[in-house]
Amino acid sequence: MTLLKVLLDATKAARDYVANNLEMATDHTGEKNRYGDQTLVLDAKAEDEIIRILNESGISFNFLTEERGFVTSTSLPDYLAIIDPIDGSSNIERSIPLCTAGVSIVPFSENMTTDDIDISVIDSLFTKETYVAIKGKGVTRNGRDVRVSKPIDIKDAIISYDTNRPWNREFTNSSIRVLDAVKDIRRTASNLLDLCWTASGALDAMIDMRGKLPIVHVCGTHMVFEAGGHVIDMAGNRLCLPLEIDTRMNFIAASGKELASSLYRIFKGI
Repeated sequence: MTLLKVLLDATKAARDYVANNLEMATDHTGEKNRYGDQTLVLDAKAEDEIIRILNESGISFNFLTEERGFVTSTSLPDYLAIIDPIDGSSNIERSIPLCTAGVSIVPFSENMTTDDIDISVIDSLFTKETYVAIKGKGVTRNGRDVRVSKPIDIKDAIISYDTNRPWNREFTNSSIRVLDAVKDIRRTASNLLDLCWTASGALDAMIDMRGKLPIVHVCGTHMVFEAGGHVIDMAGNRLCLPLEIDTRMNFIAASGKELASSLYRIFKGI
């Protein structure tokens, strides 16, 4: 069994579990995850399904997950699997059919970064879209090649913009500048789905500069890179992050370097 097949089976298992247990959509475990969020039962169970499939594959993994944090199964695994079992938990809790399951795998080493990701799979649980990014080989959606949108003037750009944080004066001013500069926004509240739509050209960019997003969302930025896009961090540099449990993500992911840089300058007011 190929590594990609294992990841596809794992995200499918998560999707099937969610689809077959929607009556539990509002149930909580009573615990908070490693990142301080209340854990849905479906989140925990979907994560269990992904880990089960990976462990049954015969390939050795350690895990960095949204619900459990860092899980060591062996001292010297073949890969680190980075798992976000349900991105868009608030959506599923409110019966909004926009959420995803995402997994990235990285050859295991001492100092892994986002540049080391080999394969990412993101399954949109209700829209029948499965995205695959393979290092150096691009991105597919349901087996067909996709790429980022063509270069576009910022005034014509349609972007996703994550607003889920306290609106202090600095963030408010930055947000107003960005939203005033672009044509329009779309936001699913599943950042992985918005990043997939950026990778496939449906959106021109996705911005999350809140300093809150856990590192388990790296499969989304990997999609944008492999689809020909450009992703920059809070300092305006190309995004490259350590794969460590406490790393939080800030990024502007866009169809190209010029658009990413323009959005960055507007966000920063420079």
